[in-house]
Amino acid sequence: VESVIFPRSAMKPLQSIALIELLKTLKDIPAFSDAEVALICASHNGETLHTEAVQGLLSKFDISIDELICGAHWSMHQETMVSQVRTMDEPHKVHNNCSGKHAGMLILSKLMSGKTFGYANLTNAAQQQILGTLEFMTGLDLMQHPHGIDGCGAPVFSAPLGNWARAFALFAGGGDLTDARHEACQRIRKSIAAEPLLIAGHGRACSAINAAYGEAITVKTGAEGVYSAAFHELGLGAVVKARDGNKRGAEVAIGTVIRALGYPIEESVKGFFQPKLLNWAGDEVGDITTPAFALTG
Repeated sequence: VESVIFPRSAMKPLQSIALIELLKTLKDIPAFSDAEVALICASHNGETLHTEAVQGLLSKFDISIDELICGAHWSMHQETMVSQVRTMDEPHKVHNNCSGKHAGMLILSKLMSGKTFGYANLTNAAQQQILGTLEFMTGLDLMQHPHGIDGCGAPVFSAPLGNWARAFALFAGGGDLTDARHEACQRIRKSIAAEPLLIAGHGRACSAINAAYGEAITVKTGAEGVYSAAFHELGLGAVVKARDGNKRGAEVAIGTVIRALGYPIEESVKGFFQPKLLNWAGDEVGDITTPAFALTG
């Protein structure tokens, strides 16, 4: 737990706290739907429901999708990607899996300073507000640890794995928060549970797990084999990191944690927590699991 890791996108629910807190203090601004709150925490597939939600959210605040600086890539959902390739010359930044997070950062910057230019710079008021929130939740001066720029162009921070787990325990209600911060965490929890497809998309473990456990457990995946979880009924947080950076280990590991805490393994998530290995002929040749992890027990 002392290993210093970059949680990457697994910290998105924590990053979104700054905006949700601010929204409660302002009047006469557009309301966020549950889908939009989930979206700003998302590493989404770039499916139509995601891109339309990003466009709709930014338009509420008179911000163009062209102001996104996250870069463009094709959808991570195969069917959607094939459709995009057939109908588009190249993807737009709105298709980036981080465009929801960036939409939230754009809005936060505009609400705080009236400006959107440079919203992803660490010196921007919005990023400083996010940094302060992360430092409170982890209990650390994050600038004393390595930090840099993530693949989407936003600041990325590192800290001991145990401190990230502490942050998610606080998110889950396992410690003292101000009323405003507790309320923001609850709003994020309930929104992700209500709109799990917005957090990732079809065929993704992140959406399946959040759908299966609803308001009891909030999970979020991150690049390089990271998974975070908040167990709201228990006030516990967990973060796992696969040392080889592959999500196959992280998904199985977070399933093991869920199982160890006494939660049933729902049918809809079994394929992620103990996936079967098939060869190219479709024959089952093995599985990926952890010792003594019995889904039928």
